[in-house]
Amino acid sequence: MSAHAVHDYSDPSLPPRLCQNCATPLRGPYCSACGQHDIDYHRSFHHLIHDLLENLLHFEGKFFATIAWLLAKPGHLTNEFNAGRRQSQVNPVRLYIFVSVLFFVGVALLNHGHLFDLDRSQIDNLQLDVGSRSDQVRALVNGLSDEQRAALDRHLQTLSEEAGDAVLADPDKLKQVLTDIAAAAPAQPPASETKPDTPTTFSSRSDRLTEKLKSGELKFSEIVDAVEHRVPTLFFFGVPLFALWLKLFHLRSGRYFIEHLVFSLHVHTWAFLAAMVCSGYVALAGLVASQVGNVVGWILTVWALWYGVAALHNVYGQSWVRSAAKALVLVGLHGFTLLMCGIALVLGTIFWLAA
Repeated sequence: MSAHAVHDYSDPSLPPRLCQNCATPLRGPYCSACGQHDIDYHRSFHHLIHDLLENLLHFEGKFFATIAWLLAKPGHLTNEFNAGRRQSQVNPVRLYIFVSVLFFVGVALLNHGHLFDLDRSQIDNLQLDVGSRSDQVRALVNGLSDEQRAALDRHLQTLSEEAGDAVLADPDKLKQVLTDIAAAAPAQPPASETKPDTPTTFSSRSDRLTEKLKSGELKFSEIVDAVEHRVPTLFFFGVPLFALWLKLFHLRSGRYFIEHLVFSLHVHTWAFLAAMVCSGYVALAGLVASQVGNVVGWILTVWALWYGVAALHNVYGQSWVRSAAKALVLVGLHGFTLLMCGIALVLGTIFWLAA
C-alpha cells in the first residue's frame, strides 16, 4: 500500500486530512496550495521502503520510456511537451543534465579521468624542451649587430626559398645559422638603456604568461586540464545558443523561445545519447571484421543525419527539402558559434591562469 492510499480523500465521512506543511485541507495526495506530497514518515521501515521502491520504479519507467521515444521518434517528445502532455516524460532540463553528466563521466573513465586523451608528461617535457631552445636562440639573436641581423634576414630568405620553412621549424638548424652569422662579424656594443614604455594590461598578462611558462610555474598540462574542466559548461551554454538560432530561423512561426529551448534540450540530449550508442556499436563492430565496422559506422552516420532532418520536419512541420537545408545551415552556424566560444574559452582560461 502506498503512502497516500492510507487516506481516502474522496470520502466525506472521514475527517479532512491537512497538509503537514501549510495546514490546507487536502483533496488528494498533493496539496493544492503548496504542492507538498502527503507522505507520512511516522510509519514502519517496511512501508517506507515500499514507497521508495514504488517511486523509484515509476521514475525508471518514465525515464526509459523517455529515452526510447527520444531515440526512436525524432521530435515526438518536443511536440508532446509543447502540447502540454508532459506527465509521461522526464523534464527536458533534468534529462539533459543527467545524460550529459553520464556522457562526460563515461568519457573521463575511458580516458583515465580526463576528457582529452593526452599524455600530460609528454606535453610538459615538450614545454621544457621548447623553452630551453628558445632561450638559446634568443640569446644569440640579442647578441647580433644591425649588420648581422640584416645578414640573418637575407640568409633565412634564401633558405626559405630553397627548402621552404623547414629551417624555421627546426631550432637546431636555426641555431647553427645564427652561430655562423654571429662568428662572421663582431657583436654590436650594448645600446644605452632607455626607459621602457608602461605595459598595457594585455601585454603585462602576456609577459607574466611567458615568464610562468618559461619558469615552469605554469605547465601546458595545467592549461589543458583547466580548459577541460570548462568544456561541459561550454556545451551547456550551447543549448540556449542553438535555441536562439532556431528562434531566428522561425520568427514567423509564432512560437515562443521556450518552445525552441525545449527542442534544443532534446536535440542536445539526443546528441549525447547518440554519441554513447554509436561508440558502443562501433566498439562491438571492431571485434569482428573491419568491413563490418565500416558498414556500422556508415549506417550510424546516415541515421544521425536523418534524425536531425526528421526532428526539424516533425516539430516545425516544413517540407523535407526545407528541413534538410535548415538542418545543414543550423549545424554549420551552431558549430561555428561553439568554435568561437571555445576559442574564447581557451584564451580566457590561459590569461586567467597568467594572472
